[in-house]
Amino acid sequence: MLDLVSLKKLSIEDKGIFNKAYSQLKFPLAEHSFSWIIIWDDCYKDIEWARINGNVCLFLTFEGNRHVWGPVLPGLKLPDTLKKCFEACLQYNEDNNIDGKPAVKYIPEELKEGYSNIDGYKLVHQNQDYIYKRKDVIELKGDKYKTKRNLRNYFIKNYEHRVEEYNKERHMQQCIGLLDKWNKQKLEVIRDKHHESLRDEYDANLKVLKFANDFGLKGVVVYVDGSVQGYTFGESTNGNICTDFFEKTNLAIKGLSTFIYGELLKLFDCEYANAGEDWGVDYLKTIKMSYQPCMIRKSYMLEKAD
Repeated sequence: MLDLVSLKKLSIEDKGIFNKAYSQLKFPLAEHSFSWIIIWDDCYKDIEWARINGNVCLFLTFEGNRHVWGPVLPGLKLPDTLKKCFEACLQYNEDNNIDGKPAVKYIPEELKEGYSNIDGYKLVHQNQDYIYKRKDVIELKGDKYKTKRNLRNYFIKNYEHRVEEYNKERHMQQCIGLLDKWNKQKLEVIRDKHHESLRDEYDANLKVLKFANDFGLKGVVVYVDGSVQGYTFGESTNGNICTDFFEKTNLAIKGLSTFIYGELLKLFDCEYANAGEDWGVDYLKTIKMSYQPCMIRKSYMLEKAD
């Protein structure tokens, strides 16, 4: 069994280790990001990691159960590594009176084959990330982007605006004001059972606004009539793909959301942009499909076979 004492609490000093590991993936999922995990550390509990058989292995507690936030990278001695990872998760659950079944979450499609035929485990579909050609979203050319192009052009034509790359000293307070407004609007319309997830999202956005530079994120702020009415952040996971994290805009301003997405992607120099998963939410799937993904990359989770 893995000695739990060898597990290390995840900290900002580990950023380079995880960035190097995730950069080995050709199409990393949105969850394959050190910054993303740290940003959501109010939602992901007891985040720890270890090197097992030369692999970087991440452990965290999500929705009351201990998991390996996969994949383990680079995937050396995979059966033995997975055995030790599951043992560590089960020991954690036992120590914390958790009655749950661990899994390795967020195994990307490109690694499916390697995880498919390991004795004692089963691989099941989890979700999918939506991938676009970055240049397509910036340019919005052709009939398939007509609706998006019209929204962007409406905004450009009808609103006095300017775009600035995010700077904490110059923009943070106005961005927090926009976040507070968004949060208040959401509290008025969502059910009580979703209030906790809303708090998690608020806190994650606040961390980005405070620590974007420390996390290595890039951001865009849009002023409309002299005040901040939108912000968005993303990062480059490897030279092939970037991922957008958060976007908050004044929803009353038509076309701003479409406009700001393209402006963010201008900050990166890569072929693809990942908009993340839809979490099984229909309206999010509709929004992500509306940008015409060139790929939908599936994610999988590995569970113990019954």
